[in-house]
Amino acid sequence: MKPLHLLAKKLKKRMFRYTPSGFPDPKACGAFYDARVGLLAGDDMMVLEYSGMEAQERLFVRATTLLPPQGEILDLGCGLGHLIIYLDEKQLSYGRYHGIDVSSRMIDEATKRHSGRQGISFEHRNVLEDPLIPASFDTGYILSVLGYPIGDDPMRAMMTIIENAFASCRTGIAFSHLASGRKEGLKFTTVPEELAARCESDLGAKVEIDDDGKDFTYLIALRH
Repeated sequence: MKPLHLLAKKLKKRMFRYTPSGFPDPKACGAFYDARVGLLAGDDMMVLEYSGMEAQERLFVRATTLLPPQGEILDLGCGLGHLIIYLDEKQLSYGRYHGIDVSSRMIDEATKRHSGRQGISFEHRNVLEDPLIPASFDTGYILSVLGYPIGDDPMRAMMTIIENAFASCRTGIAFSHLASGRKEGLKFTTVPEELAARCESDLGAKVEIDDDGKDFTYLIALRH
């Protein structure tokens, strides 16, 4: 019989590699990440499905260069609150920060890590069922959030999330998505130019794409 610590390590590896085909609704997505927080505790990058801290920081650099933070910040799909740590480390100025996630355990952990800090708050919320108040923030980010299809019409669900976040931010938002044909096994992808064009036509946004044509993750900024 294998020692318990070896069994736990094996279970962690299996959980990290497991990628569902999608979720029937946001609650199921939240439950999936609740389970990851419990099973993969102690390794944030495994919980959040990043290959490592370098990959996460690279995405943060691209997002904040494309749309610099200012004023009141919305971090939709905030996970464990790593974006606020990055903003502070890089001394990027902002007013207040509000993180939202569909995983209650993510929010509980993020709240513990940042307890007592002024101007930082976290909220457990499903924005598909409980939309944000229009023009309640300045700058918004949706990073490494939209890669899993949700519901019977995943494109509609994704556009609803983007539209709601865009309406809630007075300056605009930056979000990441996955490019078609660049990495095997990706479940829900879009062509950058096609998604950008849809955002421009449906939301009336000023659109800018950050895409090197090689990385399977690209970013789009939407400005009012």
